[in-house]
Amino acid sequence: MFQTFASVLSEEQLRSIRDRPEVAQALTDIQSGRKVVYFSIPLTDDIKQTLHLRLGLDLSGLSTIPMRWIKGDIAPHIDTGAGAFSNTYLMYLTSSDGSFRVGEDTYPIVENNAFVFNEGLSHETINTGTEPRLLLGPMSEAGIPVGGTFITYFPSEADALAFTNVLGYNASSFVVGNVDSGTTGGFTSWRIASNSNGPANQALVYNNGVTLSGTPFVNYYYLYPTIPCFLEGSKVLCLVDNKEEYVPVEELRKGTLVKTSRDGYKKVEVVAKGAIQNPGTDERTEGRLYICRKEVYPDLEEDLVITGCHSLLVNELTPEQREKTIKSLGRIFVTDGKYRLMASIDERAEPWQSAGTYTIWHFALENADENMNYGVFAKGGLLVETCSLKFIKTRGNMVVVE
Repeated sequence: MFQTFASVLSEEQLRSIRDRPEVAQALTDIQSGRKVVYFSIPLTDDIKQTLHLRLGLDLSGLSTIPMRWIKGDIAPHIDTGAGAFSNTYLMYLTSSDGSFRVGEDTYPIVENNAFVFNEGLSHETINTGTEPRLLLGPMSEAGIPVGGTFITYFPSEADALAFTNVLGYNASSFVVGNVDSGTTGGFTSWRIASNSNGPANQALVYNNGVTLSGTPFVNYYYLYPTIPCFLEGSKVLCLVDNKEEYVPVEELRKGTLVKTSRDGYKKVEVVAKGAIQNPGTDERTEGRLYICRKEVYPDLEEDLVITGCHSLLVNELTPEQREKTIKSLGRIFVTDGKYRLMASIDERAEPWQSAGTYTIWHFALENADENMNYGVFAKGGLLVETCSLKFIKTRGNMVVVE
């Protein structure tokens, strides 16, 4: 169902709403820099009757009605609420530049026009500028506030920005990764896309189980997974012209034979590159670069720089490393009979304090199971993990080279 209604309230009713002190206070709040301000006002009997007659909305058991001031565009989303509902009801009480899009259709944002549409229908606003606009609702048929899902998961940053290929939703809380029994799409650590409006720091990586800050039905987050990568120039052991030699990751191509820890030489299937913004601090987070110094790692012949979520492969984990790994990933992972130890958790790896934007690379090797990865040798013999084919193929924010 989708319906539009023009001139729903009388001029006197519109004026009585806009003159409310709650409306004025909320406008002051949004003019101070907020994007959305949620509030409610008393619901008079004459407005109840009008909404019932014009929109079929029965609010006879309520004394207040939800409202919002909104500034700027609202990204595509599907409404959720505190409980099950069938339809979304919203009405613009001020006109605005831009348009309201429901599904594939767009409509002008005109004062006193209302929209009623089915739950589950994606909608957004486009080119609305910087002037605040006043809404009655959005709400369900029971008069309960509804809004976008708290968290929407995507396989890549490009998908998050375009709202395509959704992996799943968290419609009940701001807890990361608590769908599909603790993971979403098999991923365990996430970044926040820039079109999210929640207050959590977009420079950080968030692991499953972390609670993002936000106000229900006001804030929303679009998340995409992180990927373990090598800094450009890092070398891995390969077979070239029947001789073993260390090859820079950026020189790998499809078909290059890379030596694995247990399965001999395997062909490269996919090579991809991306970029990372590295801070000039010593903060230990996943979403940055770490340096493994050859003086600290006996198996290295030269320093190795990798991302914080890239794992070294070790024979055992300390109790503290095990605890931190479970907290970060939800469980312990093993590759080629070795434990995965993320650089951000390995006390020997240091945060690389060279601030700037750096090119990072990764690759996936042939495997009948696209979810499997391998152990490979960084220069000197240090074992590190590769990406699985499935993981690297879904990373739209990494550019596939071959």
